[in-house]
Amino acid sequence: MAAIGKIRSWGPWLVGIIGLALFGFIATDFTRSCETSSNQARQQVGEVMGSKLSIQDYQSTIEEYKNVFKQLGQDVDEDQLREFVWNDYVRNTIVAEEAEKLGLGVTDDEMKIILASGTHPLLQMGNMPMLPVFYNQQTGAFDYNNVAQVYTYLQQQAPEQYEEFDRYWKTVEKMLRRQLLSSKYMELLEACMLSNEASAKLAFEGSNSEATIELASLAYSTINDNDVQISDADLKAKYDQQKNSFKWNTETRDIKYAVCNIVPSEADLTALRNGLLEAAEELRNDSLKSVADILASHRSTISYHEGMPYNAAGLRQISPALFAAIDSLSEMGVTDPITYSSYLSGKMVDHMAVVRLNRRYQGIDSISYQFISVPGQSFEDAQQRADSLIAVIKGGQPIDSVAAKFGQPAAKNWLSANAYQSQETITPDDKAVFNAIHNATPGVPQQLKLSNQVMLYVVGDHRPAVTLYDVAIVSNEVRFSNDTYENMFNEFSKFLSECKTPADMDQNVTKYAQQRFQVMEQKNLRSNANTIGTPSALANTREAVKWAFAQASEGSISEIYQNSADGRFVAVAVTKVHPVGYLDQQSVEDYLRAEVLKDKKADMLIQKLGGAKTVAEAQAKGALVDTIRHITFPATVSVKGQRESGLSGAVAATEVGKTVSHVVKGTNGVFLFNVVSRDAKEGTAFDRREQENKLIQRALSSLTPNQYNPYTTLFDVLMEKAKVQDNRYQF
Repeated sequence: MAAIGKIRSWGPWLVGIIGLALFGFIATDFTRSCETSSNQARQQVGEVMGSKLSIQDYQSTIEEYKNVFKQLGQDVDEDQLREFVWNDYVRNTIVAEEAEKLGLGVTDDEMKIILASGTHPLLQMGNMPMLPVFYNQQTGAFDYNNVAQVYTYLQQQAPEQYEEFDRYWKTVEKMLRRQLLSSKYMELLEACMLSNEASAKLAFEGSNSEATIELASLAYSTINDNDVQISDADLKAKYDQQKNSFKWNTETRDIKYAVCNIVPSEADLTALRNGLLEAAEELRNDSLKSVADILASHRSTISYHEGMPYNAAGLRQISPALFAAIDSLSEMGVTDPITYSSYLSGKMVDHMAVVRLNRRYQGIDSISYQFISVPGQSFEDAQQRADSLIAVIKGGQPIDSVAAKFGQPAAKNWLSANAYQSQETITPDDKAVFNAIHNATPGVPQQLKLSNQVMLYVVGDHRPAVTLYDVAIVSNEVRFSNDTYENMFNEFSKFLSECKTPADMDQNVTKYAQQRFQVMEQKNLRSNANTIGTPSALANTREAVKWAFAQASEGSISEIYQNSADGRFVAVAVTKVHPVGYLDQQSVEDYLRAEVLKDKKADMLIQKLGGAKTVAEAQAKGALVDTIRHITFPATVSVKGQRESGLSGAVAATEVGKTVSHVVKGTNGVFLFNVVSRDAKEGTAFDRREQENKLIQRALSSLTPNQYNPYTTLFDVLMEKAKVQDNRYQF
């Protein structure tokens, strides 16, 4: 009893301990739940209408599309593909949601009927990523039977390719289903659009009649900008007037970015020049090393292919300056180091080189030939078959008809230096074909065993002899050394350490003029940008974009982003964060100031005209007069080489023989004109239905997304409703 009483006395303590344990369990579970949610959020690429896209699904879709392009034999830019996949996801999600509300859909039976018939416009060649083999060779129409035949062939003959093709076709079907749904939605939207006879007739008359006018103009450029007073009130009024055009559906950043372009030092250039002088000495002395060994020991970027000469065009393609130096040499002459520039991996790169001209001679460069890749169970089998085919061809049967039996075209090919002189490496097969073609007797069929096939070939005619060059080129890219890289990095780090605010970057850059640092600005950087930089993008700066959106706040300055491949250091500062909504007045002040300046100049010029009612009166007050012909509505009008989009509307509204009722304010000046004549185009007749359809299609085109404008006015509205979140900058 005493023990029980003692336990009872512990009751409050036991309850407290158990409660704490339960609380700890619940708290731990809650923490785990929060961590799980946080991890899921970190894996989320974006969200549209509440539908979340994970990084796994995003990457999977990118791989699907890569496979599609691979099947088509096309290369695709990775950044462009990522952008396409995201835009496609946004559009498809929005359309699917809107279509569901309207009861629209695409059933499996509908897909089967469309594929079986092959007549739907989306299945026409070029509208979908279809293989050419899917189309009937005679009619050009899509034939699903051809798809089935590819499936059967791969399953039986090439099972290793079957799965890849199956993924490709399923992706195409998915794309087709989405396109069909989008087409239904747009067709319904089109059915809601109406035109009328009066609008159709006005549009027809405007576009099918040409006016000639006598135009008096005063250009805005005749007034000095400094003579125009612009107040804060003027800017505020213009901002309020155009505020809706400053609305953004995504966050943006204004940034400054400092760039350090790493250039080789004098020591780097001297070391490179000394190495090439050593190579030149070896070439002059005809050392024990072979030409190929000399080029290899000096790491030449241009290889030497013995017995395979250059033509003049190939040398000019490397560099006109290099060709000029070679052409001035005598045989076995060697140049001093030459500096030249050429394209390498899509960009202009400086090189330094020395060249030895081994031989300059007149020779045959372009030789025609036809060939067949001879099939066989083995090389021996293929060679025996080739011997039989050679006998057939020698007996008088053309190689074309022999090739046709194997489903090969045997078209005439031309072998010249153009085929190899831009290649860094020449394979043994390339060399074997070159020697065989150049040493063959024209018209005599022969066979050649290559590494992966037996080739039967017949050499034909050749083009006239040209000058050929057997040259050894030791060429090195002009690059900075590791020491130069480290020195420039230290200098750039010192510069940044003195920048406490973004404004300091502009002030301090002048102190580093010798290092040629640059500080530039970029307005409204978007999170989906792959690079920073305007007007020229800086390659490989995606991490800087990610930092600007994921970590930075206004006034932040980044670490140094190193890009040794492009020879550049970059640092970024965020000067302004623009949230979703309207850009503030300060962010668009440059645009507002230009618009207000134009308005005030227009008022000053109109005042200068002083109520002029005719072209002659305007000319007397300083206006320039010209005759403008072939004006149609709503086309733009060229005035003194500058485009005016609103002038044609004023011309269309003015009768022949009359002067416009008021001075027209244009994009580049003010205008007064009288209409001299208006003539209808020959061979045109008004068709009400046709013209009304044109007006509907014109209106619809402004709503329909395309490759140049993925988000149109309609989709801007739908995207705002969809609450699109784009988090791709985090990945």
